[in-house]
Amino acid sequence: MNDHELASWLAVAAGQQLLELRAQTPVKAGDDEAAKLLAVSGDVSANDFLIQELTRYRPEDSILSEEAKDDDIRLSANRVWIIDPVDGTYEYARSLPEFAVHVALWDSHLKQLVAGAVSIPNHDLVYSTQDVPLDVDVIDTSRPLTIYASPRETKAVVEKLKLGLADVAEQHGFSGVEVRNCGSVGGKVHQILSGAADVYVSSVGFFEWDSAAPAAIARHHGLVVTDITQSELVFNQMPPKTPSFLAARPWLYEAAAAALKD
Repeated sequence: MNDHELASWLAVAAGQQLLELRAQTPVKAGDDEAAKLLAVSGDVSANDFLIQELTRYRPEDSILSEEAKDDDIRLSANRVWIIDPVDGTYEYARSLPEFAVHVALWDSHLKQLVAGAVSIPNHDLVYSTQDVPLDVDVIDTSRPLTIYASPRETKAVVEKLKLGLADVAEQHGFSGVEVRNCGSVGGKVHQILSGAADVYVSSVGFFEWDSAAPAAIARHHGLVVTDITQSELVFNQMPPKTPSFLAARPWLYEAAAAALKD
């Protein structure tokens, strides 16, 4: 398998294991304790699988995972797999749809993501860098211009982006601007790629395992992806954090970036 095929296979296989585990240990609505236990079990089992298979297929590469101990050895590695076994554990444990499995490969020599996949197991979907790129530079006025943001996002940023895109929405014939949210970063990028949204913003930041695979598949499919200052995203850092994230359809990116400028 090449790197693209491996990333896709790993994301799909781990996602299937997570669904099977959840089916074996169903959680009743409102049982938060059982949900927490399932979330931990899912994280551990998916992480063990991903690390085992990466070690088998790419023994020379380093791995950065949310669920494994980190050290600075990876900083001198040429190739680093950045994985999130369950992005959106809250959603996973409660049978909500938008949890994801993230697998990405960072090339330190090229200083770029060279492969990646995001599986959305509940929808039996995987987006990967081996796909035929989608046509994402489209304007769909059958719905409002739609922004995705995290529930943790500041109200000021959401309102600023919403206000900044109001004129753009009117000019292109949208009925208005709507703000929505869902669990994982991969799930939010999926909303754009599936045609349900136009832009995703996070000013509060997160870890590299949250952002690497979504950034890889978003760029592969033609979305513009930067931080909110329009700077390139850089991975395999210490600490492994992404300070902010902006992904948008090409026709909308400049307007979204301008709205967030300050």
